[in-house]
Amino acid sequence: MHLFRYGEDKGMAIKLIALDLDGTLLTSDKTITVRTKDILARAMARGVTVTIATGRMLCSALHFARLLGSRAPVVCCNGAYVGTGADAPLFARYFDPAFVGEFLTFCYARDWYVNWYSGAEIYAPTYREDYFTAYRTTANFRVHAAGEDYLRYVDEVPQFVLRDLDQGIAHHARTVAEAFGDAVCVQQNTGTSVDITPPGTSKAVGVRALADALGLTMDEVMVAGDADNDVEMLSMGAFSVVPANGLLAAKERASYVTASNDDNGIAAAVEKFVL
Repeated sequence: MHLFRYGEDKGMAIKLIALDLDGTLLTSDKTITVRTKDILARAMARGVTVTIATGRMLCSALHFARLLGSRAPVVCCNGAYVGTGADAPLFARYFDPAFVGEFLTFCYARDWYVNWYSGAEIYAPTYREDYFTAYRTTANFRVHAAGEDYLRYVDEVPQFVLRDLDQGIAHHARTVAEAFGDAVCVQQNTGTSVDITPPGTSKAVGVRALADALGLTMDEVMVAGDADNDVEMLSMGAFSVVPANGLLAAKERASYVTASNDDNGIAAAVEKFVL
């Protein structure tokens, strides 16, 4: 573990903690450890707001936030949506409906597997369980099979996800970048999936919108993540934590590199710097 700033025993006036899910808060089996829940509950008992900052959709982000006992707005869809789902979003950045139709038609014509989000709902041509294994621990998760009627579901879409378990996603990502250019932001390439969000979208944008709503400065924010779509959030001026399993690009932006996601890394960092 490596500490880049703040003294070994110096406490920080952290008032907001924003946590990535996969590879960070969640273990490899997509759960939250008892120790992590306990440490975060102690932080919330002290008045710290704890939330999720993920590339996942709203219902999954809310599921894990509620498991922690947090009622705070979540940052989901790589920062394109911030809210609780119950009321109007605190922040949202959607694709124009006409563009959604154009993009989906582009994907359908190539027989690509594309899913897209609208509010708390998720749509895809058909439901393929093997493409959504990361969601197996999310309660009430379901995919609406849009089939050829996909143009009915083009409103308030903050994110597309392209998936290919067989050939990989590199060709899809290149093709989208070449075809749509600055009209999209291509991020979180896992090798078998890639996220497509509106331009200028990142977790940093979403976390900053939440911090502003809470009247907080970046000096009062802790963020944690492990992947390429976390880099901007880790670089935004907040105290940034990266687990040992994180990508090098993420670790290079870290204020602190903690233990891995399977070894209670987030719990250790929060206990050390917040409690």
